[in-house]
Amino acid sequence: MWESFKAEEWESLPYISGRVATEQDVESGIAVFYIPDESVACDAVLPTCVIQIDEETNERIPAVAIQAEQAGELVYLGLRYLDGGNGMCELDEVELLESPNEEFAT
Repeated sequence: MWESFKAEEWESLPYISGRVATEQDVESGIAVFYIPDESVACDAVLPTCVIQIDEETNERIPAVAIQAEQAGELVYLGLRYLDGGNGMCELDEVELLESPNEEFAT
């Protein structure tokens, strides 16, 4: 379900917007996570290209945000990685891009 994809395919990835994700959404691949209680969907343009920055190594990892939810004071993003797999991070751990850049090359 979380296969690799080419950078030019980022806009065609499944995503969730306008509501919080459910367990079913995660199982079907349109969301990476679900928070059972007290989260709200963020008003975000999705999917969107990001560079996730590893706080320990400063590694810059291209990804596509397919989900954005707020729980308490924190905003969480569900990410798809170009080489496959998914991840979850806080908004302050990414650099938002308007479109794929040179770091997005596959």
